[in-house]
Amino acid sequence: LFKGKSAKELDVSKFEDPALFTPSAFGTGKKYTFKKDFKPSKVLFEKKEVGKPNNAKYLDVFVFVSADSKKVVRLDYFYTGDSRLKETYFELKDDKWVQMSQADANKALNAMDSSWSSDYKPVVDKFSPLAVFASVLIV
Repeated sequence: LFKGKSAKELDVSKFEDPALFTPSAFGTGKKYTFKKDFKPSKVLFEKKEVGKPNNAKYLDVFVFVSADSKKVVRLDYFYTGDSRLKETYFELKDDKWVQMSQADANKALNAMDSSWSSDYKPVVDKFSPLAVFASVLIV
């Protein structure tokens, strides 16, 4: 996945940069998927930290943008503290990126795309043999 790739900060405010992200339709908005050309050491949005990089090895980064420019950032990562794969969502509040509850993330994403289940539950927040395998790939 990222083995052998250099680690550097990822500024997700550059989600429209085709060198970094691949856009796709997402209901009335768009979904931007990080291309994984390097290993993100930290995720930022215009110099504001999104999530905490401590003990996190990022696997996937997505930026969801609604028709009215509301943004939700999703981070999928391997948490080395408990060897689990995690999926978390963030929104900008009071000039800071804060983690959303799963219910709030579902509500925001369902408002952008009605096919997003309002009771979606991450399938990755658990220990699995895949997590062990993934940890080998991302180091």
